[in-house]
Amino acid sequence: MSTCVFSCKSLTVSLFALGAVALVNLAATPQAGAAEPFKLGAEQKQYNSDSSYPAYPQYPTPQAMPAPRTMNAGVQENAAPRRPPMNTGIQQNAAPPRRPPMQLQAQTRVVLPASFLGSWNVSGQRTKVEALPEFQAGAEAVFSPSTSNVWNIGGDPNSGYSMSNDQGVSTQLVVDKVEGNTAFIRYQHPVKNTVAGEAIVMSLVPGGAQFNGLERITISKQGEQRAKVTYQLVGRRGR
Repeated sequence: MSTCVFSCKSLTVSLFALGAVALVNLAATPQAGAAEPFKLGAEQKQYNSDSSYPAYPQYPTPQAMPAPRTMNAGVQENAAPRRPPMNTGIQQNAAPPRRPPMQLQAQTRVVLPASFLGSWNVSGQRTKVEALPEFQAGAEAVFSPSTSNVWNIGGDPNSGYSMSNDQGVSTQLVVDKVEGNTAFIRYQHPVKNTVAGEAIVMSLVPGGAQFNGLERITISKQGEQRAKVTYQLVGRRGR
């Protein structure tokens, strides 16, 4: 029995010694991971790139994203363009430019020759009456088929011309034009609540003692022309 105990103790010591030697040898031998610290990463890369493993479509290939642009602190990326500053001296809704004042042209007075001035005994023959339907009968009744009046024409280019007759009408005379022995004159005067405008053509016969002419009388009220009457005239110089 003593021999068995001794043998067991010897076996235990031997096993312990062998274990210690193995631990010493393992510590003395450099490990693969410690000697080559980047070898594991290279092997992993080789494993991942091995073409023997099929690609899985449910995992899309990662796409490289562009790096975000650095924005300037003082400038906004999508800032709206600035409008140029408005001049403080000019209003936005400035009034339109003023037109230069119109220069009034001096009206040139037409000279009425002295052969048309003086007293005239004038006879008229009515030739036409034109009026609105409601005034036609009244115009024919008011304007006589024949007339006889005395005209007095006077004045000069500086002060103007005037005309009066034996019916009490006196008015300024407007000379439109004179062509040779023919004068075109006109005037207007009130007749009750209407306005009578008269245009006269006087054509002197040779010698100047007589004229032939026309007289057209227009009756208007509030801008509405109601009647127009025409007379054939013959005038003889009065004494």
